[in-house]
Order: sequence, then structure tokens, then C-alpha cells
Amino acid sequence: MFMYEAEEIKSAEILNNLIHDTYQNYNLDEVLKIIKMTGFCVDYFGSGKPKNEKMYDKAIETLDSLISDIDEVKKLRAFQTEVTILNSLYKKLTDEYVVPIEQQIPNDIHVAAYLIGLELFLSNDINLLKYKSELNNNRADYFENVAESAGNVLQYLLKYKKFPLKNSELKIDFEMTKLAFSHVRSSGNREILDILREAWSYFDVDIKQGDIIEATSKSDKTMGKQISHMKFLDVRNAKQARHGYTQMQMFGNNSTISKTRKLPPNGFISYNERMTCDFIEEYFSTRNLSLKFLDISIAEFVRAYSIVAVECERYLKKRKLKSKYTDISISDVCVSKTKRKWIYLFVEWGLSHKNAEKIFDVLVFDNNSKDLFDCPLIKVGEEYIVLPSIASVTDPSRALLSNLKSKKVEINIKGELFEEQVRTTIQRAGIQFIHLEKNNYECDVVFALDNDLFFVEAKHLNDPTSYREYIRNLDEIHDAVNQLNRIVDYYELQENLEVIKNKLGINSVNNVFRIVVTNTAQGEKLKINGVYAIDDIGFSGYMLRRPPRRHLMHKEAVHSTPVFQEFYEGVPNSKQLINFLEENPFIEHYKRRIEYVTYDYTEQLGLKFIDFGVKVNTIVNIDKLTQNELKELNELF
Repeated sequence: MFMYEAEEIKSAEILNNLIHDTYQNYNLDEVLKIIKMTGFCVDYFGSGKPKNEKMYDKAIETLDSLISDIDEVKKLRAFQTEVTILNSLYKKLTDEYVVPIEQQIPNDIHVAAYLIGLELFLSNDINLLKYKSELNNNRADYFENVAESAGNVLQYLLKYKKFPLKNSELKIDFEMTKLAFSHVRSSGNREILDILREAWSYFDVDIKQGDIIEATSKSDKTMGKQISHMKFLDVRNAKQARHGYTQMQMFGNNSTISKTRKLPPNGFISYNERMTCDFIEEYFSTRNLSLKFLDISIAEFVRAYSIVAVECERYLKKRKLKSKYTDISISDVCVSKTKRKWIYLFVEWGLSHKNAEKIFDVLVFDNNSKDLFDCPLIKVGEEYIVLPSIASVTDPSRALLSNLKSKKVEINIKGELFEEQVRTTIQRAGIQFIHLEKNNYECDVVFALDNDLFFVEAKHLNDPTSYREYIRNLDEIHDAVNQLNRIVDYYELQENLEVIKNKLGINSVNNVFRIVVTNTAQGEKLKINGVYAIDDIGFSGYMLRRPPRRHLMHKEAVHSTPVFQEFYEGVPNSKQLINFLEENPFIEHYKRRIEYVTYDYTEQLGLKFIDFGVKVNTIVNIDKLTQNELKELNELF
């Protein structure tokens, strides 16, 4: 059963029947997987009980009536113990961190004090953090995690607790701000619990309780999430590094802000806006910035995010923070304007007044918003404030996609665009292909190499950053595999195969292979029911003879060397392609950049969580490496 199907189970009767059928046809392990995926086992608000206690108790009661084997009884009791442990951890978090903070800060200044503390930390204190080694300087990752978790904290304070946020000029005792900053620290505790809960819900985690609770992530599938995200970051960071290097060559340390009302790609108000348009292709599989969502073009959305970023950059250059405060207000550290002034700014930089109003509403943080990257504008009384440290570094392309998703905007056009992108790759490789468009049996691409036929399904997904998003992607890949197998089974019938042979100009077919190509980075070798799954990074790189490269930037010089060269020699051929799909050399390489990381929360939560983490990050400053670190880096390539 897929995760999104399990989450839709709301009836005890449906669950009861499902447990019976799954246990009879499979085993207890499969039943427990489904129960974990339903989401009703753990209450992350900290009640200490399952989120839906009635459904959970009914599931256990049903299983108790089915099993009699001693080993299965032990397995079920171990599962119940894990549920109890996870709920106790969230209750400890709530009782010892969240509630005490709330009791010390008056409700009417709580949210304001938190926002001030968050901005001061992100703009200054984060630079004092230490990191493990120069092979993994992860301050940027920590910044992003804190900024993203701020969305959850704000939802809790504004939506769940209904605390007010009325005046950006209100002076607050700085001691209250320091107390409210405890939310940032407690959000780190919550984040580790959320990661553990998701890994347990969808993958393989061993949980044991002794003097403390020890949890350990296991299996290649669990590691796959980390690899997938790292591959995504490699692509993103490589592009950012290239743009940053070009920007430095062109402008040095001078500002790149340019006053223009022309929308991209005809004009850019900053070099970062130019870079954003390159990333649009990564997220939307198109370079067409005139495509519209909510009747607003991508170009206009990009411009709006860029305007906010430019305004924040200017503000940060002028802002002067004190070394000590007795009291402080939101307006002392954040950009603050009325809606009318924000709209005026949008129009001044090229947006129509009508669309400026609509985009403004899309960018306001509300009950459905994910974080402050997506929705940077926060309503404070009659003003709308922005945390400049977050908005100034936002990737508008990624923020836009996430924002549209959270608002449940249909973005089905992405699939068609990605299909065309895959066909273009095959065409550029000089390989003849056909697109089969028969109703109910459409196949995106069919091509032949050495009299072997390759049927390709292009699947556009969203880049996963969490265990939940990663399992959702795997489910959708399985769904695409089932669809492709149904389609290919039809075309393998002799009369249909003859039509394909004639269209491709081949006399015979030796073998038939099936491939699902995804736009998102894959974190594991996947061959499902005879179907290979590979990401577009690997597929297009293979077809266009573009091996991955190792880039070393030293002062003003860039040195590049290819890796996995043996898979890219000559022209694409069937044997080489199959070897490439079977070996998937990227995965083994990335495994060497992953290691077990111990997140020691013994003092805070009585928990040690051993999860897969980054050993060697995307960007490494080789000038700062020790001899041992340099040796370790060189051994990877």
C-alpha cells in the first residue's frame, strides 16, 4: 500500500478489514508498515498518547485476535513499546520546553519577541556555530533548517495558540526576546523528533530503551533520502557556484542591482534574479517564464520575490545592530511596510497593479504556509514585516513551487514539459525515437539501440527534503512502473511490435527494456518489477556524453576533471546503457559521502538518534582542509 493511501484511512472498519486481508495474504510486518504510515500512532503536539487513540487501540485489538505465534506477539509488543516511546518524547518536549517558555512570556508580546530573536540569531549568532570539519561546513544547512522550522513555530504560536501580533513599533524588554529565542533551541529538539518519527513511520529504525532512548536508522532505503537530497544540493550548489564565480568576475564586490521595469528574461533587477531563471528549469522543467499559475506568469512571481530580496539587501546594508539592548522592537531589525507601500514597490519594479495585489496575497504567511522562504510577508497590525536574513537569500524558484504546492495549485503542466525535455535529450543524442500517443497506451519515448527497444516513461516529481517526501516519491515511481509495464505489455503483442519496428526502421528486436526517468535525484538503485528507474541527471548525462565532473576552484582558476569516464566512451549503445543502469555509479559514489551521525540529545530529551548524515558536503574549500581531510576527499574520486 502506498503512503498517501494509508493516510486516507479514517474508518476503523476499513482499517480492520485491511489488517485482516494484509495479515492473511502477507504477514505481520506488512500490517505494521501500514499502521505506521497511517499517521495516527504518534501525537506530535505532545499529549503523550496516539494521535487517534481510538483507531490505534482498535488496530492493536484486531491484531491481538489474529496472532498466536510467540515471535509475532513479541514483535507486536515491541511495536507498541516504540509507539509509547515516541509519544513520551513529544510529551517531554512539550512539558519541559514549550510550556515553560509560554508561561514566562506574556501572550501579547510572545510572537514579536520570537521574531526579533530569530532575526538576530540568523543575522549574527549563527556565525559563531562550530562545525565538524571543513569537509562538511554545514552552517548553511543549519541556517536553512532553522529558517524552515520557524514556519512551524509561527503556525503553533499564531494558529494553534492564537497569540496576537499587532505592533511592529512596540518596544519589548530584551530579556523577553532572549526567552522567546528558546523557541529556536526547542525547534531543534522538535526537528530531531520529527525526523525520527518520519524515518520510523516509513522506513527502518531500531528503537531501544535503557538508561536513555537509542534510535538507529537502518537499510539502504533509509539512506536513500539523504543521497537524493545531496544529489539535488550538488546540482543547485554547482549552479550557484558557477553564477557566483561569474558574478565576481563581472562585478567584483560591487552591487548588481539594476533599476528596470522589464520582466525576466528581458530584464533583471539583480544578478540573483538572473540566476533564479536558470533554476526555474530545475523545478518546472521549462524556460518559458510566461507560463501562468493563478493567472500570474512565472516571470511576475520571480520579480516579486526578487523585489523583496533586493529591499532586504538594501536594508541589511543600512541596519546597525547594537552590542547591547535594553528594549527592542520588530521594526529595529526587520523590514516593515504597509500593504500599500509593498504594492507600490512591486508596481515600481515592473508588475501591473492588478497582479501586484494578487502576488502580495500569495506571499503573505497564513495558516497554510510552510515557511518564511515561501511566504516572507508577516502581518503585524497594519504593517507587513519581512525577516531580511531569510528573504535576502531565498531561492525564488524553489520558494514559488513550494508556495503553490501548499496552496494546492495544480501544476500538471510540469509533467508535459518534462516529457518534452526527455524527448529533446534523445533527439540531441542523435537517436531516432517515437512518441506513442494511443489513448490509454501513451508512451512518452520509444527508441532503439543495437536492435534493443527501450520504452521510457518520464515522471515529474517534487524534490524530497524529508523522509515523508522521499517515500511519496518512491510510491509515485512504483505507480509509474505499474503504468509502464501495462503499456509495454500491450505493445509487445506481435501486431503492435511490427508497427513500432516499421516506425523506427529496424528489422528485428532482440530485447525490450523499460525505463522510468524522473526529474528528481534518485537515492538508491531501483529496478522494480523489471523496470529500471533513473533520474534525469544520470539519463541525460549518459545520452549527451556528459560525465559528472569534479570542480576545484582555487583563487581565480577553476580545474575540472570527469569521473566515471568508462560509461561515457564512444556513442550510446545498448550494452553500455544497461551496464550504466545496473551499476548506477552515482549511488556508490554518494554512499561514500554519507556516514552515520549521532545526534546526541541525551541532556535535552534523553535521546540519541543515529541517522544517516553528510560526511563530505557539496562545496569544500580545499585551502582549509587538513592533510587527512584532503586525503579523504581525494579518495572519493
